Amino acid sequence: MATISATAVMPTREELVAARKRRERWRQIKGILFTSPFWIGFLAFSAIPMVLSLYLSFTRYDVLTPPIWAGTRNYLKLFDDPSLLTSLKNTVVYAGLSVPLGVFLGLVLAILLNQGAKGQSIWRSIYYLPSVTPVVAYALLWKWMLSRDYGIINAALGLFGVQPIDWLGDENWILIAFVLSSLWTIGGGMIINLAGLQSIPTELYDAAKVDGAGRFQSFWKITLPMMSPVLFYNVIMGIVGAMQSFSFFFVMTQGWGNTSYTDIGAVYMVHLYRMGFMKFQMGYAAAMAWLLFGIILVLTLIVVRTSRRWVYYESDWLTGGA
Repeated sequence: MATISATAVMPTREELVAARKRRERWRQIKGILFTSPFWIGFLAFSAIPMVLSLYLSFTRYDVLTPPIWAGTRNYLKLFDDPSLLTSLKNTVVYAGLSVPLGVFLGLVLAILLNQGAKGQSIWRSIYYLPSVTPVVAYALLWKWMLSRDYGIINAALGLFGVQPIDWLGDENWILIAFVLSSLWTIGGGMIINLAGLQSIPTELYDAAKVDGAGRFQSFWKITLPMMSPVLFYNVIMGIVGAMQSFSFFFVMTQGWGNTSYTDIGAVYMVHLYRMGFMKFQMGYAAAMAWLLFGIILVLTLIVVRTSRRWVYYESDWLTGGA
């Protein structure tokens, strides 16, 4: 029987390299195909609309007629719009109060629900459930609760002799009402904090107990540093969410009940909606959107920059902060 030499069936080096390149190319093609839904959605619903809105921000556009190039006129108008300045101030005040308060209470709830008490899964569900409630539903609920004439909050305060408060009509109270109602959704941050707490190694607490550390020292030296990345994430997401809030404020201030628009309690996104979709000044509304983008970017960079002083990662513990 004839034998076949080994050299007759062994592929050459060039053939091996070509086969490896074909496999690598096919792997890249499969990767592109699997990720194509994301890239198509990103281009269609994010990237292209952002580019178009940037172009429209330099035009005079009323939706009904083609846009007309206006240069920087819309951006210059931003500084002469008193309603914009008022809404921006209200938004910054709201974010400055609601974000720290929400992060703090979310951490407190997570710590309380991480004690291993009976029925804690039920309490977790109760606190988290409002976070998945539709925005319009809980906005209408809070609008009813904060009503001056028949709201349950004023009814409860009346039991202690407090006169009815016009929560949504008094400029001294409306932002406080917004901040209090924003705590309705702290369950989302609570769940994230709870996951962070449960990821802290118990060996650290055992070692601290052996060294004679009390609960407060363990919390200050172990819990807070180990939770700082989670708190950092909640702060960033809280700032972005608070600065872009729209539906809740729209329903509370002028939707389904209030027929007039006032600057009392108006926030930035409501004013943007009013200029773009009620007055059809789309070019100016696009400029407002890019101004808000710049403000959020600056605030985020400030938090990221300062995070080096108070956010600690596992690598910092292993390397001694080097």
